[in-house]
This record gives sequence, C-alpha cells and structure tokens, in this order.
Amino acid sequence: MIGIRPALFVIAGLMLPVMSVHAEVKSTMVDDLANASYKERQQVLDVANQAARSKGLTLEALGKACNLLPIRIGALLSGQAPLEVATQECMEKQLELKEGELNMLRTPPVRWNAGAIYRLHEAIDVYAPSIQRWMNERFGDAILSAIDFNVTVEETKGSHGERRMRIILDGKALPYSNDEGWRPATSPEAEAKH
Repeated sequence: MIGIRPALFVIAGLMLPVMSVHAEVKSTMVDDLANASYKERQQVLDVANQAARSKGLTLEALGKACNLLPIRIGALLSGQAPLEVATQECMEKQLELKEGELNMLRTPPVRWNAGAIYRLHEAIDVYAPSIQRWMNERFGDAILSAIDFNVTVEETKGSHGERRMRIILDGKALPYSNDEGWRPATSPEAEAKH
C-alpha cells in the first residue's frame, strides 16, 4: 500500500506543506488471519474490558489479584496472548463474569507481526548471507527453488533436554543462467548475410 504523508519544508523562512510518499509492505495473509483471530475474540474482549472499566479495575489491580505483571494482563485483554486456566478463573472472578465466559481467549491468537513470522524473517536476514555463500561453494551460482519445494517442521530435544523446533526447507538447487544462455540468438537471415 502506498500512502501520502504531509510534511513541512522550510524555504527562505517560509513553511510550505510538502507531500511525501511512503510505502508500507503488508503481508495480506497474515493481516487477514490476525483480523479474523481478533474478530473471533472481539465480543469476549469487549465484555472483559467493559467489566474492568465498570469496576474501576486497572491492569495493575488485575495483575495483583491474579499474580501477573500488568503488561501480561494488558496483552490478555487486548487479545494478544492466550489465557491460561488459572488466570481465566481469577479474571472471571475479579470481573464478576460467568464461569467459562472467557473460554474464547484460551486459544493462541494469530498476532499482527506474529512472533513466528518475525523470527523466521530475522533468521533468514541474519543467516541468509552465510547460507548463500555455502550454496555457492557447494552448488555454484544457484538458488533454492521455492516451486519444487517442501517444508518439514519437527520437534527435537536440545543438549539440555529442552524442547526445540527444526524447520527443513527442501528445494531443488536451480542454477542461474551461464554465459551460454546469454548469447544473442542467431536467425537464419543473419547467418545468410555472412
């Protein structure tokens, strides 16, 4: 999406409005999933937030009552974190809601700039130059195909027994064109003139 942003530019002491253009890159699929996730929760979130307002319960007060930091309560009440059972029971009690009224908030939300998506971008940004260098050493001037491609995700154990994730990107090594592919085409007419 491209947007226009007003700005001020000073020429000879006069402040003149200038329109600057900026580009925003949006991941439509992620935005759609995040919007759908929020809409599923919105009615329950509205009930919870209205109850907190009507009772004068701040994030700090709910945090103290439920033994959580206020920011965690804020994340729960904005639909950006999943509600755990013990916290749900505490919040329903504090907000004087029916038992189970906050059930919808227990599933993990799809977040805008989701952690998993952000971290995958980060991992690629950090390690792609090294991966590209290795690919060049191993396969020459080649890329990893994302067409003839599959992804395997699996759980593994770390050296200290911790749960870990392994993502395997499995694609064909496709070479770039070499000089032969960049030679001008010769037509029968051009050959006849020589």
